[in-house]
Amino acid sequence: MASSAVPTVDGLGRIPQELYIVAVTLLVITWIAVFARAYVRAYMLRSVGWDDWTLIPTQICYTAQCAYLISMARMEMDPTKYNNIKSISQLVTNLVVFSGIYGLTCVLLKISLGLFFLRIIAEKWQRNVIYAGITINTIYGITYFGLCTFGCGDPSKYLIRITLNQCISIKHVVIPASYVFTGLNAAMDWTMALLPITTIWHLNMPTLTKFYAYLLMLLGAAGSIVSLIRFAFVESLEPDVMFFKNTGKLAIYSHIEPGLGIVAVCCATLRPLFRQCIEGAKSVSSTQKSHGPSGKRTSVTEASEIQLTSIRKNRRAKDGFITFDESDGMQTQWSNEHEIGVKTDFTVETRSTAAGSYDVEHGKGLLFPEPPELPEQTVDTRHF
Repeated sequence: MASSAVPTVDGLGRIPQELYIVAVTLLVITWIAVFARAYVRAYMLRSVGWDDWTLIPTQICYTAQCAYLISMARMEMDPTKYNNIKSISQLVTNLVVFSGIYGLTCVLLKISLGLFFLRIIAEKWQRNVIYAGITINTIYGITYFGLCTFGCGDPSKYLIRITLNQCISIKHVVIPASYVFTGLNAAMDWTMALLPITTIWHLNMPTLTKFYAYLLMLLGAAGSIVSLIRFAFVESLEPDVMFFKNTGKLAIYSHIEPGLGIVAVCCATLRPLFRQCIEGAKSVSSTQKSHGPSGKRTSVTEASEIQLTSIRKNRRAKDGFITFDESDGMQTQWSNEHEIGVKTDFTVETRSTAAGSYDVEHGKGLLFPEPPELPEQTVDTRHF
């Protein structure tokens, strides 16, 4: 960068507003997703793994990334106040630190995603591929963090040193490194998403459950779509007068990529929460029907059957990917250790009695049919 080519915050258009909206929106959504995942894993399943723990520093780094992006957007939205050398130097420093934290966030996210897939993959060669991918991505990501953050030494002096050509070459080092890091992120996502396909295909579970498992795998790779879009804007890292305008789209997609990835890996664990909400809604609806239109309990003359609440036996799940079998009116949960729960629904027949609804409320006059024999359920637990 020539000494005269100092970036300006004039003529940015709607870019600052877009940066601000994207940063605030994803900050809120990611925290909601992380808290929901924590509730499911820690409270509902009692099964917290290393993939959950590594998501905590990932979200902390992403929050710091949001803070820098919001700070830049607010400064760029007031060009008359911040269009001076001191403010522009601060903006450049913020962008440099933002880029470095982006690298760390992606590294931690890929570690969490890899540990998640290791919980459901048993084939040795597939596990080795994931271990190798995590290792390569981590080493390169830390290197990329160093290049972006300390390519000119002290980040607070980035603008001065780059105008004096005292930094690592942006064109010949930083930009090629950014291409490699972006491609590596996308390759890592798709590798981990495609590996479990053969494992899931050979599991003894209903087709619908397999489809849901495939969907979870694809969710984990959702961030790679944005990684591919980010390719088109890497060249904007070349500094010039319109540096902030050119890097605006790159900053947006650099922020969406890990944000979407965090939401995706959290949603992949939320099925028990969705199931609980659906069952709760059904229970409320069933209760309202059983009380009749007047809000009173229905007597034996007003209804021919009573739905009893479901009975669930639960034991603590040690670890693993949990699936549900909905065939034959039975729902079964599996883990990689043992069968952890069975839920059955049955109907109670009623008959009219002289005492009316009093007998129903006190359990009299009810015929309980013999429960049907439950078919044996088999599952290859090696893959969970």
